[in-house]
Amino acid sequence: MTSFSYYPGCSLHATAREYDESIRAVAGVLGFELREIEDWCCCGATPAHAIDPDAAHLLGDWNLARATATGAGPLLTGCASCYSRLRAAGAELRAHPASAPAAAARVGGTIDPDLEILHVAQLLARPEVREAVAAKVTRPLNGLKIACYYGCLLTRPRGENAFDDAEAPTLLEDLVRLAGGEPVDWPLRLDCCGASLALPEPAIVRDLSGKLLAMAHARGAQAMMVACPLCHANLDMTQPAIAKQKKFDFEMPVLYVTQVIGLALGIEPRALGLHRHIVPVRVDALIPAREANHV
Repeated sequence: MTSFSYYPGCSLHATAREYDESIRAVAGVLGFELREIEDWCCCGATPAHAIDPDAAHLLGDWNLARATATGAGPLLTGCASCYSRLRAAGAELRAHPASAPAAAARVGGTIDPDLEILHVAQLLARPEVREAVAAKVTRPLNGLKIACYYGCLLTRPRGENAFDDAEAPTLLEDLVRLAGGEPVDWPLRLDCCGASLALPEPAIVRDLSGKLLAMAHARGAQAMMVACPLCHANLDMTQPAIAKQKKFDFEMPVLYVTQVIGLALGIEPRALGLHRHIVPVRVDALIPAREANHV
């Protein structure tokens, strides 16, 4: 069994529980052991490094030290922001190796500066994992049209261990095809959804996320797929308010990448947390009845 250190981050223990559930469910089918790192703390998300870079590095170093202590192999996370901050902490240590002992002393542990950090979508896209997924697909999505949404953070910044090409990524579309779906060609897949402005500036989030939903619908998408809990919150949780304001006559289910792969693997929708979404995910309507009967 292949083991990973697992960093869920704050969202996956709260508003994005379904993402955590689907990651664990897919890992179980594929035979991956996830060892949640002990005593992890918030990564600082998008605000910390803008307000206090030293505190942001300290948070990253703390989590890298706890991941190193598990000895479980690569560090896996599902959040675009967590992935970004953990990558930044590792890159800082590799760029300034002389500072590593002091960083380790501050957080009370040993830090492996070369610890591999993976977003869960990167893991699923690895050739050997793709092969394993393909062998276990029992409910292909039968051409379900899905708009893959990367957002503005997942592929940036460029550099070592980047998620994919920063401006022309294809990783998520490849995973949709692996699940038997059809990725939709649409122009806003790298635009911002409004991110953490949902609380201080909700009107901006409704405007930005509304444009994404409208464009995905106009291009024929039956669902959207994301790999970030904040993007999901803005597109799913906020969607009823957006639809009311923009007078949308449609609903757009928004699924996490592990929920899409999990459905193709035949995992029960409830085990993937689909019942927790604000916009209903009607599996029997999205996937033709013949395949839904396998649920």
